[in-house]
Amino acid sequence: MGVQRTSHKNMSWLVLAFMIGAVTVLNACSPKIEVPTSSAKPFTCPECETLVCPVPESYQDLWFTSAHADAEAEAFTHWNEDDPQEIPVDCAKCHSRPGLIDFLGIDGTTINQVDNSAKTGTTITCYVCHNEAFEDLASVVFPSGSTLRLLGPEVRCILCHQGRASTSTVDKAIAELALVDLDVPSTELEFINSHSTSAATPFGTEVQGAYQYAGNTYKGRFNRGEDFFSCLDCHNQHSLELKFETCGECHTFTGTDPRDIRVDTTDYDGDGDISEGIAYEISALQETLYSTIKAYSVQIVGIPIAYDLETHPYYFIDTNNNGLIDLEENLSDNAYNAWTPRLLRAAYNYNYLTHDPGAYAHNSDYVLQILYDSIDNLGGDVTGMSRP
Repeated sequence: MGVQRTSHKNMSWLVLAFMIGAVTVLNACSPKIEVPTSSAKPFTCPECETLVCPVPESYQDLWFTSAHADAEAEAFTHWNEDDPQEIPVDCAKCHSRPGLIDFLGIDGTTINQVDNSAKTGTTITCYVCHNEAFEDLASVVFPSGSTLRLLGPEVRCILCHQGRASTSTVDKAIAELALVDLDVPSTELEFINSHSTSAATPFGTEVQGAYQYAGNTYKGRFNRGEDFFSCLDCHNQHSLELKFETCGECHTFTGTDPRDIRVDTTDYDGDGDISEGIAYEISALQETLYSTIKAYSVQIVGIPIAYDLETHPYYFIDTNNNGLIDLEENLSDNAYNAWTPRLLRAAYNYNYLTHDPGAYAHNSDYVLQILYDSIDNLGGDVTGMSRP
């Protein structure tokens, strides 16, 4: 019995020794964890850039920067010195708030006509374009008599930017005076102002906003690929500014000047440069047309003509034949009054295009055709030029 007790005691000591050894080995093999002391520096987060979320401009702020809100613009102040001080029926629709309200019939007057002259001092405000009448309006009758139907929100733009004349307007004026010889001036023939034409150009020969010469064919609606881009596809409807991102979807150009865009490599102006934007091809032809108009007035009519975009009726007698409208020539009494039918047609087209500075984007083919034909019909040199 004594031997057995000794054996059990020894076994207990052996087990205890084994366990202590195992713990020692495990502790030695385990990764050491460093416990930070009170002297360790606390972790510091790096400084992050403060994010500033852009605040979108309100519609009213965007509108306030537009020509529609410019109360000091000639478009709204032209009649301020008249007696009575009011905007006449013929102009009120697009140059005043009450005039367009009248045209739409919102005030209870006849729809699609202006019944009353309008007071001065208003602009094109929100309600003028955002009202119940425009929600249902989907067609516009152009000066040529052509009607465009199934229009969308762009109908608001077209209504006032379709121009006020067309091919038929010019032909009618000539026919009423029974002018047969195209190169004989008539003091009864007056210049015809196309007015604001930027919404007519995109539709080309569908509405005949520019003067189209009989026997020639002209480009119709200007599509980009398979799509027709409306006013609001390319312009912000409130600020009126261009949406450059729309251009960038299809075109690559440097900076923010869409005038650098061109699609084909035809040298329309004949200067040998096929890398310049299509706008510059058009500008060169416009300059040629103006030079041809001035030369015709001297060589055929015998009374020099010059043009001033800033002063109605735009064409004046260049009394000293220096090619410019001097201060003493820029008078209504000096308005050009020796129009021949041929000169009137070309001058109408030149004025049409100066009143649509975006014509190169609105319908470049139509514009190039109009310019080429105007120069050619007036007797200008079109050698080296190309017609689309």
